Amino acid sequence: MSNDLARASDGIGVGVLAPMVESARGTTIWHIERWDEDATRWVQRRSGILNPIADVFRRLLVPSYETSEVVGNVVTTAGWTRASNLLTAQGGLQALSATAVRIGAGDGTTSAGGGSVPAVAADTDLAAASGSTHRWFQIVGGAGTVSTNTLAFTATFGTADGNFAWNEFGIDVGTPTVTSSAVVAALLYNHKTSIAQGTKASGQTWAATATITYT
Repeated sequence: MSNDLARASDGIGVGVLAPMVESARGTTIWHIERWDEDATRWVQRRSGILNPIADVFRRLLVPSYETSEVVGNVVTTAGWTRASNLLTAQGGLQALSATAVRIGAGDGTTSAGGGSVPAVAADTDLAAASGSTHRWFQIVGGAGTVSTNTLAFTATFGTADGNFAWNEFGIDVGTPTVTSSAVVAALLYNHKTSIAQGTKASGQTWAATATITYT
């Protein structure tokens, strides 16, 4: 007799009461780059772009004043279900494409929105309350980067976006080319809370890169 066990947290695992155990994990490394108001103004003048994305800062060799990394996430039940459905060609489902993925930051430390603190697999939203002073979902810039076992997206939060304490991250799928401070209406793929990344100020530009590694 055998029992199948499934768990959705940082990964999903299937264990059988036998010597062999198979498992799959999707872990995200969140990389945050920060440019202050002076650097942002310089890049705006030099590039002629009102809201330059992270690649413009890098191309002009303007270093961020601070970078940091946060490791880990909870892949939601809905996220694993979407991945499984796409793998089995269920059809009619939005994939994690560059035009339909957003990275969201929020200030949630308690469950004011649809997500929990700490994050759990059942989360369907960030924990932050609705409104631009508490949360912001930014469409990613350009195509996602795909390499062996990894998928990476970068979203740049401009001078007027995401100006609050960054305490949580999440990726949602299915809201093409739309930035929003509203409650998530799309599928929340993953969620990471208690990240304590400081407070983004008006005039600054921050970029969040999410690199998902599958093992």
